[in-house]
Amino acid sequence: MRLRTTILHSSEPEENGSRENGHSFVGDQPPTHHPEELPLEELRAEALEQIEQEAEAKAEVNGEVAAALSPNGRTRHKRFRKLLELSKSQKTTRILLQIWQSDYSIIGFVLVVVSFYVMKNTGSAPIGLFFFILAMATIDAILSIFVVRLSFHQNKHGFYRTEDFERDWLRYRILLSMTKATLLFVVLTSCGTACVVASYIAWFFTGTQRLRYIILRWSMDEHYPELQRWSIFALLREAGIEPRRKNFNLVAIIGVVIAFAIVFVF
Repeated sequence: MRLRTTILHSSEPEENGSRENGHSFVGDQPPTHHPEELPLEELRAEALEQIEQEAEAKAEVNGEVAAALSPNGRTRHKRFRKLLELSKSQKTTRILLQIWQSDYSIIGFVLVVVSFYVMKNTGSAPIGLFFFILAMATIDAILSIFVVRLSFHQNKHGFYRTEDFERDWLRYRILLSMTKATLLFVVLTSCGTACVVASYIAWFFTGTQRLRYIILRWSMDEHYPELQRWSIFALLREAGIEPRRKNFNLVAIIGVVIAFAIVFVF
């Protein structure tokens, strides 16, 4: 029997040769050099610091939004916006200019506010009397404008009757009486009893009524029969003194002089 033999070539010399050249048989490539590694600790610290800053900024934004949405913040913002819109309104400015040119009600209102604060801070009886006369006349002027304008508007359409005028006149007198009682109470708590008595005398002698015509810039009539309903002319009528323009001016001046004499003496 003939045997078949096979000669196997050894690979040891190649392996040895490769090892001798400094290369491994498996990779058969020289080792690659990587870039310089970054410091991981510094990157981690910077990332944490950035996260903390973002969290603080987000908290601040949330706080501002919460303050804006709170009831007090919303109310203040709404009031400021309304005031800003009012100041920018050309229509309001035009109306105020028309009022300024038509009568002295704005000037009277400013003087009433100033005299009120002076009276509350000082307790001066003359200032209290001045406040009552001016406040009563200014409020009376504004109410008179409403009554006259309403009467004219309704009469223009032909359905304003005598009883309607009497009804509006009664409402006007009720509002004026409520205003008088309130102002007398304010004067009493600030300046005392003598100032209240002087204020009532100035009103009863038609001093506030006469000042109302000055504030409104109304032309004076010759006869004022409505003064006989509530003023001193209800008593003077028994003496034959009618509420005409001359008597109206004279009685008003006498009442104001008596009122200021009371507050300076007592």
